[in-house]
Amino acid sequence: MASCQPQFQSQRQPLPLPPQFTTVDDYITSLLVFSRNSLFQTLCGGVHILDFFTRDSPDSSSPQPQDLYHTILPTEWISYFSTRVLEDILELILRTEPSDIDPNCPESLTSFIADVRSHSLRREFVKKERVRKAVRKSMGAGRKDGEEWALNAGMKPKKIHEVENFSEFIDDLVVDIAQQSGKNGKITHILDFGSGQAYLSRTLAKKYNHHVVGIESRTANIAGAREMDVRFDNLAKKRERKKKKKGKGQDGTEKILAKEKEEEEEEVVGGSLQYIEKRIEDGNLGEVVSAIRDMGVSVEKEVMEAGACNGDDSCTAGGSEETSGIRVAKALDRVLENGVESYDKRLLLISLHSCGNLVHHALKAFIATPEVKAIALIGCCYNLMTEKLGPTYKPPYRTKHPRLVATSTFTDPHGFPLSNLFTTENISLNITARMMACQAPQNWTKETSAAFFTRHFFRALLQRIFADKGLLSDSSPSSESGEMGSGGQPIIIGSLRKKCYESFPSYVFGAMDKLGWDGKVHVTKEEVCRYEDRFAERKKDLSVMWCLMAFCAGVVESLVVVDRYIYLCEEGVQDVWVEAAFEYAESPRNLVVVGVR
Repeated sequence: MASCQPQFQSQRQPLPLPPQFTTVDDYITSLLVFSRNSLFQTLCGGVHILDFFTRDSPDSSSPQPQDLYHTILPTEWISYFSTRVLEDILELILRTEPSDIDPNCPESLTSFIADVRSHSLRREFVKKERVRKAVRKSMGAGRKDGEEWALNAGMKPKKIHEVENFSEFIDDLVVDIAQQSGKNGKITHILDFGSGQAYLSRTLAKKYNHHVVGIESRTANIAGAREMDVRFDNLAKKRERKKKKKGKGQDGTEKILAKEKEEEEEEVVGGSLQYIEKRIEDGNLGEVVSAIRDMGVSVEKEVMEAGACNGDDSCTAGGSEETSGIRVAKALDRVLENGVESYDKRLLLISLHSCGNLVHHALKAFIATPEVKAIALIGCCYNLMTEKLGPTYKPPYRTKHPRLVATSTFTDPHGFPLSNLFTTENISLNITARMMACQAPQNWTKETSAAFFTRHFFRALLQRIFADKGLLSDSSPSSESGEMGSGGQPIIIGSLRKKCYESFPSYVFGAMDKLGWDGKVHVTKEEVCRYEDRFAERKKDLSVMWCLMAFCAGVVESLVVVDRYIYLCEEGVQDVWVEAAFEYAESPRNLVVVGVR
């Protein structure tokens, strides 16, 4: 088994293991075994909600129990669920402690719930005591003036939470690396992989004094980031002018209080921002490394940060004025004293919610690029990952959706899995399983779950109407290509206006209008209502099935994260660990994979 114990800080756990496991090897071995559980595979990747009502008898009599619910779930589960309301079932599956589970609950259901929980990595976020204060004092998100407000401009509360906590994490990691490696091992630049609007990059540069390089493939994102950089700098200058004005006495002399002076000393800023437009698809960072400006060798900048410069050819350092030549000479002395190697590029590669394969490219870039000394990566959008192995098993209850077929046969070498272990074990996750990994059922409330259960019911029932009207590629409701329209193309509806979800007829006619099928589907409001009445009792069945599917999502995401952890261990990275970087309730994709050479 390929695992590595982090020596970087002995108090760190390699993986946030569930309490049932004490060693990483035992957990990974058990995870691989459970990933082959037939019911787990069916619930995550072997079934799709659109097929839920299309497997019944096509006649107009009452639906026969040939649907997915009665086909997949054990009879004893179905009997038990029939005696419980939906809210109690959700509570049982998602939150009830093992000791509090109803004794009448089937043992097989209790065991399955325990297995899913025991193979899902823990997600609790522990706020650590800061190693050092930020260079700029926090102004508080509620303040409308100052740098903190400028840094948060454009971000929603969820993004603010992510950036504030992850930037603290990165700042502490840089300090830890410097303490562990010595002055010649300190990080010189932070590379923000997929920087977007540079919210994280800007915070690390402006608030924490780091040299940050944003790597972004979209020109518009870089242009927007630079506009926000200007906005931040303008607000910072405005605040500085206010402080100076406040510090003037009645006689016009400087009157800076000790507290304000202390704040000024804390707020000396030497960070920098640089943007590089580049799409990384093969793990090659050579061009990026060459394009990075080496801020460390800027002798003049180093001296200006050490003293309080007046903006002309003199600088006050230690209370005396020095000429530019003296400053340069002293700076050169420091370079010679520290050694030229101290200015070699030593990079920390980070990413906050990189979509799909981008994390894979970052991991491979870390291994292939000697200048990258550490990584800290948080992934998301697992549905956008590709598959490396192709289909390793045929989902027995899935229609042949063209996207399912296309993604499973692509066999992308950059796709999942990355590790040799998972590749050898033939572990694969189709697009439906990866979509489920994006779920966060522990964050569901009664109101939110009721809303999306209704949406799923509407969409699945509409698919039945399409099947009965012969609008799918095969008019038979049990057709293996039932997700495709008669032209062989998938039927993708997406989101509709809010009022379309007020009733099933509103949804049906809103969906047909969006598809442009008004003249193609001949159905009346009365007929739509009859469909709803006929299948209404089975909305609960669909909801229970979706809950079980989403419940298994924690194991799917754990497989993705553990694969990345093992990959780094197999590549000989010295210190590798995974931990939660912020609150799951605020942002459920919260696991960061860290590697330090």
